[in-house]
This record gives sequence, C-alpha cells and structure tokens, in this order.
Amino acid sequence: MALGMKKKNENKASHFTKDDQKKILCQASPFVVKEAYSSIRTNLLFSQQGDECPVFVVTSPTANNGKSINSVNMAVSFAQMGKKTLLIDSDMRNPTLHRLFSIPVKNGLSEILAGLTDSITVSKTEIENLSLLTAGKIPPNPSELLASERTDKLLAFVKQHYDCVFIDTPPVNLVTDPTAFATKSTGYIMVIKSGVTDTQSTKRAVDALQSLGANIVGFVLNDAMETNGMKYYSYGKYRGYKSKYGYYNYNYNYNYTYK
Repeated sequence: MALGMKKKNENKASHFTKDDQKKILCQASPFVVKEAYSSIRTNLLFSQQGDECPVFVVTSPTANNGKSINSVNMAVSFAQMGKKTLLIDSDMRNPTLHRLFSIPVKNGLSEILAGLTDSITVSKTEIENLSLLTAGKIPPNPSELLASERTDKLLAFVKQHYDCVFIDTPPVNLVTDPTAFATKSTGYIMVIKSGVTDTQSTKRAVDALQSLGANIVGFVLNDAMETNGMKYYSYGKYRGYKSKYGYYNYNYNYNYTYK
C-alpha cells in the first residue's frame, strides 16, 4: 500500500453549517467544552493498553446520538496535543465526515477495501495534525468489506504512520459493521444521548460487542440536561452493565449551552 496525502483543504469553517461550527472543537470553543474533551482524552490515553498507536472505534446504540461529531471532537482533541491523528469514516452506508471538512470522497475506505486502489489517499484537514480518510463511494456490501483481510492490512499500515486513529462507525444496533473491529482495535467508545437512547438499546449494544470479545473503554453521555437548562458532556468508564444508567461514572461533567 502507498500513502498519499492531499494538500490541506483551503475551505475554512465558514463552509460548515452554523450548528457544526459551534460543535466542532477549536481554540475558540468555551473553556468547559475544551475541558470536557480534555478529560475524555486523558481517560483514553490511560486506556490505550500500551499501544503505540491506539485505535479507538466510536459507535452508538442507535442513530442521532451525536456519534459522528463526538468522533471528530475526540480526534481533534488528540491532534491539539500534537499527536498525528487519523480519523476514518467507516460509515459507508451514510458517510458524513467528508461534508464537515468539505473533502471529496474519491478513493476512500470503500475503494481501498474493495481492492479498487492500493493507494491510501488521506486528506489533511484545516486542523493541524488531523487527517481524514473518507468513506468513499457507498458500496453494496459494507459489512463484508470491513470483515476482509484488507481491513487488517489497512490498520496495520496506518498505525505505522500515525500516533492515534479514530474510526467513526454506524450504530451497532442497526448494522453489524462496527463489530468488525472487535479484535482489531484498542477499544470502543459508546456515545449515548440523554433522552434519546433507552436502557434496553444500550444493553443490546453492549451485549453485541462483548459477545465478540470487544473492549469497551468508555461511554460519552451527550446532551445531558441539568435543571438550569445547561447541557453537558459526561465520560464514564465501563464497569459492567446494570439495569439502569448506574454503570456510568459521572466524574467528568461540564456545563455548556449551545446557543
């Protein structure tokens, strides 16, 4: 495999939507938001199990949990500390990350895994130290592609060139695609959204991953609401499933309201 690098995209954040501009982590983000992701980053660094290049897989039980934007922000947080970071959009059924960074999908993940190209073309984003491998064109068989040996070869290759890798995957309860990384990654990060993700959906997602020997390194609770109307992020290590949300460790709560 050969690694190709596109030039830094000249499209600035003004090409994002206003909502996306507010959610993508940057130097201008409120202090509490930066601290929230800094705490998540610290916990992930402790969970990398000695891997020189940890591979974190981000998923959620169901759709609309904020999985993709959290994938981006966790990757940005690592890039901001000087780590050469690769973000992979493996949601080949509904790719979105290329839109956030205004990057074309040509020669993305689907083309690599289908054997249509031996060149891995990653794109530098406008964020220093952060590169993106797009999902590519939508294939007819995403699960089969992710389960192929070419996925192993791809991960082995990129781990030689980056300090850390984040993989954005589809919701695990909807398709089997995320489970392809069960034995190929450092661990999974589960994003759940307050008031959207129910307990049974979360349990089913946890069981699906654990049945394959996957390592769940933590959860991100998205859009939790306090009584004063403020939203916050919460990160908790996985400590075993209980019937309610008692398996989260709410030591890392930060208040912030998106206006």
